[in-house]
Amino acid sequence: MRRAIGLLAAALLLTGCAGTARAAPALDVGGGAIDEPLAVVVSGLAPGERASVWARMTDDRGRLWTSWATFAADRGGRVDIAEHAPVGGSYAGADPAGLLWSMRLPSGEPVSEPRAALSGSEIQLTIGVDIGGRTVAQEPVVVPLHAPGVRSMPIAEGGLVGDLHLPPGPGPHPGVILLGGSEGGRPNPKLGRFLAGKGFAVLGLAYFGLPGLPPALDRIPVEYGTHAVDWLRARPEVSDGRVGVVGLSRGGEFALVLGAFSPGVGAVASIVGSGAVFPGMAPQASSWTHAGADLPPLVIASPGSPVGFLAEAARGRPGQFVDTQGTTATREELDRAAIPVERSDAAFLLVSAERDAMWPSQRLLDVAARRLGDRAEHVVQPGAGHFILDVPNLPTSYTSAVPLVPEVFWAAGGGAPQANAAATADTVRRVVELFREEL
Repeated sequence: MRRAIGLLAAALLLTGCAGTARAAPALDVGGGAIDEPLAVVVSGLAPGERASVWARMTDDRGRLWTSWATFAADRGGRVDIAEHAPVGGSYAGADPAGLLWSMRLPSGEPVSEPRAALSGSEIQLTIGVDIGGRTVAQEPVVVPLHAPGVRSMPIAEGGLVGDLHLPPGPGPHPGVILLGGSEGGRPNPKLGRFLAGKGFAVLGLAYFGLPGLPPALDRIPVEYGTHAVDWLRARPEVSDGRVGVVGLSRGGEFALVLGAFSPGVGAVASIVGSGAVFPGMAPQASSWTHAGADLPPLVIASPGSPVGFLAEAARGRPGQFVDTQGTTATREELDRAAIPVERSDAAFLLVSAERDAMWPSQRLLDVAARRLGDRAEHVVQPGAGHFILDVPNLPTSYTSAVPLVPEVFWAAGGGAPQANAAATADTVRRVVELFREEL
């Protein structure tokens, strides 16, 4: 009898314990393309309980990128990254894209290339939740980098070199030319495919640094660019009407040049570009020619010294190119080298960065804004640095400085990663809106 009572008591005790046991927290992950919010919700937590949400991916070079954020659960035992600010982690503030753009390499990993190497059409992420140092849930997530059905093909005809990115469907589609900066070669193919996914036929145009093109950014014929405009407009996949041009940095300068000299350009987006012609790589030579003559470049009576840049680089700190890139130019010197954008009747979007450490983009784009008047919108991205034209929400952890010679010389790009991520997303949105309205 006593043994039966003891067994009954033990069973009741075990039943009571089972009744009070808490189910494992649940992780719910959803989302769409790279420029859409990433939905991550953790439920089944105790109010105020700490949970760390993390994301991981491996890029094409086999490098592991990771982000994380620690949250305190709300009264309902939930964490929602779109609504709740983390108490610590790789980013701050409620941000549904924070786990994406704040991804970084492991501590001590050499940063030979500041961008994640991603050549495919999607990112394969793993999202997980840790509680008390133990992973309690994780889910794979696929994030498309562009709309499905985008097609890309290399172009090498009529003297032009680049890549043509086409939207899904037969078209025709509005045409856009994408220009890179002083790095040369083919411009960002990820961005070209992303813009094609928004409905544009995009020609990523190389203009130096590849076989068949000038080896350096010196005396590039404007006619090369105007020929590209005419070539794109004649393509069967491209709709009737004028095309758009978007460029970053020196490509933003070239975009303004094409707007000034090609009647086939109907909209121009110059991102951290210059409204004044800058010299090429050869001293006193222009970057651009028209009808065989140099476009008058900026000549500075009192140029800055490269000593500051070299001294900082020698100490292992990013050097600032603005010491030698025209902050000392007078307004008169800038105006003498101004690109004649007033010749154009296109629509202009000018985007500069408040903390641009490559060159003073706000001051340089003001040169164009003064000549265009109310036909231009000049947006200054707050707190941002130079690198703000890319596919939205890709990692920006290393955009504040970039390696010129890996592990030896670094150049400051400026801005904090969070500001650069926000500026990139806003800039690309504005570019897409401009082309949808004007083309």
